[in-house]
Amino acid sequence: MLVAVVLAWLNGILVRTVTVDVQFFGETADSSDYRVAAGAGLMTALLLALGLVAVLSLRGPAWLCYLTGAGIATQLALGITAWWSSREVDDSVVLTKSAWDGAKDVLVLPGSWPLLLMLVVAVVVAVRGRCAPTPR
Repeated sequence: MLVAVVLAWLNGILVRTVTVDVQFFGETADSSDYRVAAGAGLMTALLLALGLVAVLSLRGPAWLCYLTGAGIATQLALGITAWWSSREVDDSVVLTKSAWDGAKDVLVLPGSWPLLLMLVVAVVVAVRGRCAPTPR
């Protein structure tokens, strides 16, 4: 569970860093890049929030719940500040990418896959626990 949470958190940081800070050919990040970073931060925060529910349902340790909460807080802060940075004074700039591109990038990169698998396991455990026959 710890590995899944940490990998998902690092995945969100990676998408944000590559989108905003790694620019080729001397370009600087524009408002589209910051929108993608905002989408990545907010999607990672949502994914970690669902991961927190999975950790609680799988009866994970309390410290892992606190660690996941800290990950949610950092990703929310990064997503909101990136969204705030995407506001351009010049409205004539055409946005080529949106926040949905960042959300997609978080889900496509393999860093979030262990947490998605953990969510599936938590759902299966919850459904099997309700549907299992009771011993007599």
